[in-house]
Amino acid sequence: MAIKRLLYQLQKKFTSEVVIHTGPTWSVPKISATSTLGEQIKYYRRLAGIKQRDLALRLGYERGVIDSLENDEIKMVNVNLIRDVIKELDIEDKVVINDDYIAFVLNEPDQQLLEFRRKNHLTRVELSRMMGTHISVIKKWERGQSIMTRTSYNKLKKCMG
Repeated sequence: MAIKRLLYQLQKKFTSEVVIHTGPTWSVPKISATSTLGEQIKYYRRLAGIKQRDLALRLGYERGVIDSLENDEIKMVNVNLIRDVIKELDIEDKVVINDDYIAFVLNEPDQQLLEFRRKNHLTRVELSRMMGTHISVIKKWERGQSIMTRTSYNKLKKCMG
């Protein structure tokens, strides 16, 4: 009884506060069939409760690279980055690539370019003239040594008719 009385007296002198820390509390944006690849990656990453920093660390990239990918601010597509992120988040069967340029660079662009050139009986020189680029660039693309920029892809699409 003495302890109970003591606690009652102390209750009037002390106040306490309980703070419960939880994980990140961010909103998970809705996605649709027209959502960009970046929006989809952000959605699935947040749904899994993974921070950009943690995903970047797992994959060996800087956090800013993940941020740029999610916010569609990447200037040059890094095919390995996209594949690594999709694999790490285990969303291969969920993500919809609705950007024809990204679909192109993710699906053996070197072979697609080579097939287009052969199908249309074009030499590298002829294709380079059509696209307004140097033959060495065409060679690098066909050998998989360089990724075509979106601007060059758009030129190629015009050539493809």
